[in-house]
Parts: sequence; structure tokens; C-alpha cells
Amino acid sequence: MNTTMKEVGKYLEQQAKLGAPITYTDVVRSFPDLPPLTGAWRSHPLCTIFGDLDIEDDRNKRPFRTALVYAKETGTPGDGFFEMIETLRGVSITKSQKDEVWTDELKALIDLYK
Repeated sequence: MNTTMKEVGKYLEQQAKLGAPITYTDVVRSFPDLPPLTGAWRSHPLCTIFGDLDIEDDRNKRPFRTALVYAKETGTPGDGFFEMIETLRGVSITKSQKDEVWTDELKALIDLYK
């Protein structure tokens, strides 16, 4: 079985209804066919799935469901999350703005699924 974008999207929507962020590891553990996370995020299947989810969310003018997911080591989403916001929304995010951008997106997501 290959985990699909639709399955991960539904999973993130259900997690958003619970109102609490989750780690990348939590997502991987929820889909047994996904390989474990290593330092090679760009080659991990979730990287493509998350990118596709962001594109879909942007197209539908809703908060990114991937805002729910953060790295345990840093306490924030990975760089790809911020790169997708910059690319899809045509904004530039400085290092000092990252926390605010993330918390605003996360709040909007959780509010949407309350």
C-alpha cells in the first residue's frame, strides 16, 4: 500500500479538529508503509505529499494543513513549509517572522476545523 495525499490530508484534518500540533514522526508512525525519517527530507515521500497538500490548500484559499506538523528538534515546521508559503503566496519571510507566520497559519487551520 502506498500512502496517498488524500489519506494524509484527511489525517491532518482530523488532527486539526483535536487542536494540537503533531510531529513529523507522529505522521510517519500513523502510516506504516512510510519509511522512517532521516536527514534526507527532500527524498522522503511525505515531502512530495506535503507539497501537494500545500498547493491544494492554496488553490482552495484555506490554511495549510501542513502547519499542524513540526519538527521535534526545533519545535517548528521545516524550511519547506515556509518555502511553500513564500512561493505560493508570493511573500518573503525573514527568520524573525517565521514563528509568527507559523502560529498565524496554525491558528487559522485549527479555527477552520473547530
